[in-house]
Amino acid sequence: MSALLVGESVCKYFGGLKAVDDVSFELAEGEILGLIGPNGAGKTTLFSVAAGSVPATHGRVLLDGKPVNGKAGYRSVHQGICRTHQIVRPFARLSVLDNVLVGHHYGSPEGSHSSPRDRAMEILDFIGLAERANQLPGELTLAGRKRLEVARALATGPRVLLLDEVVAGLNPVEGKRFVDLIRQIRERGTSIIMIEHVMHAVMGLSDRIMVLDHGRLIAEGNPQDVAHDPQVIEAYLGREDDEDGETVTPSAEERHDA
Repeated sequence: MSALLVGESVCKYFGGLKAVDDVSFELAEGEILGLIGPNGAGKTTLFSVAAGSVPATHGRVLLDGKPVNGKAGYRSVHQGICRTHQIVRPFARLSVLDNVLVGHHYGSPEGSHSSPRDRAMEILDFIGLAERANQLPGELTLAGRKRLEVARALATGPRVLLLDEVVAGLNPVEGKRFVDLIRQIRERGTSIIMIEHVMHAVMGLSDRIMVLDHGRLIAEGNPQDVAHDPQVIEAYLGREDDEDGETVTPSAEERHDA
């Protein structure tokens, strides 16, 4: 698989704080790349740089060999990259359908000959919100609002979708449905990078995992190798059992259950 999105020695500093420190990465066509790490590791900052909404201090991000613009997020949307946000903020006074139409307006969907409204309804049907198209976002559950956030992003026609903790906060049934939805999005041809703290979800979905700690990339590889990496266990995944001192990591069963 060829690289679609490439980060080259990406650094983002805020004064003396190195939020992202010399991180390189590649996302292949049709791949799901997981991005994990403890709070404050630099994950969201790297997302913001990759999405083009925040300029890198050093290094660069390329989409299909072209620099991702760091001046305004909408320009990156036009290039084919879109992100969701951990805290969803739909337009409260617009209907669910109109929220998706906003995403269509700012994106550049290709390959569709249907009207914007028909395209938006197609996305809502795929997401599972078609019957709620005329409702306001406030009438949706948390899972529904998260689905709406993803629907708005899909309406831009992204080649790369950045998902920020879309499973976090959901009950097990809703979480399982969201995991299935993410798989379906990938099957439709969208490449995905996902930040997620629900370990069985990110381990079960991702082809590869990147682990950040204090802004630096400390591990990268397939989920099983990353889950057993000593640096990862120490920084993020592991804990010491009070009785026998065994390190706890996500089991193979948990990864397959995702």
